Amino acid sequence: MAKLLYSIKICLLDHQIGNLPPGTITTRHQVPKLREFVHFATLIYSNWWMTCSSATDAPWNNLKLIQCLLKYEAVNQIVSNSAVRAFRRHLWYLTTEMVPLALFSTKEPADERRALASSLLAIKPDEKLLAPQNRFGMGFGKPKFPDNISATTTLAQLVGPDSRYTFHLLQLDDSFLTEPVEKRPDHPAFQTSAAHILAINVINDCAERGVKLSADFTASAKSEEHYQNVLQVVEQDRNMKSNLRKRSLEPL
Repeated sequence: MAKLLYSIKICLLDHQIGNLPPGTITTRHQVPKLREFVHFATLIYSNWWMTCSSATDAPWNNLKLIQCLLKYEAVNQIVSNSAVRAFRRHLWYLTTEMVPLALFSTKEPADERRALASSLLAIKPDEKLLAPQNRFGMGFGKPKFPDNISATTTLAQLVGPDSRYTFHLLQLDDSFLTEPVEKRPDHPAFQTSAAHILAINVINDCAERGVKLSADFTASAKSEEHYQNVLQVVEQDRNMKSNLRKRSLEPL
């Protein structure tokens, strides 16, 4: 985001920068490309970046984002194609497993949530799905991304058998699916399931902290078992000490 803000400032001050000696800040060839970047970021990227932390809205946001990228072809075909190609490698929340999260979204229209619930009810298995069926590897690898998303695709069309696995994994009660959309927030099963969903982190902060933790203490371990023990001790210590202020350490 810092790079984006800096780029926006350069474009806003383009007239003043033009009075400086050539090459002081930007070259003649960089200015058009910088403007293309700023146009894309302000019209498309920034809106979705600001709302990316919501687990319930993640599938809907991702679908709307890729559809906006497809429509952006009318403005800049090169940028649109490049962005779509990159985003198709990150469709995690448009997989069949993650699409049910949108049932708890307030951004997705009621008719879309109704259609999503109908699609889930139509594929209800006789027994609980205890493992995903549509992943690479031995069943617990990378999920398969949808490859047929268009400007008219809906989340209900992305539902598949593995959508039911999410209910098992997150221990969600699906009895609210038969309720009208407007009455679901009052249903006990919906309220309990929504609480589980809202506790999910959809950004990379947790993963990045885990990687940093591993990197800091990997040299301290003499074996894999010792390494796992070290990580658990450090994690427990960090949970006990939210910060190093005296008032936080005194109770310990």
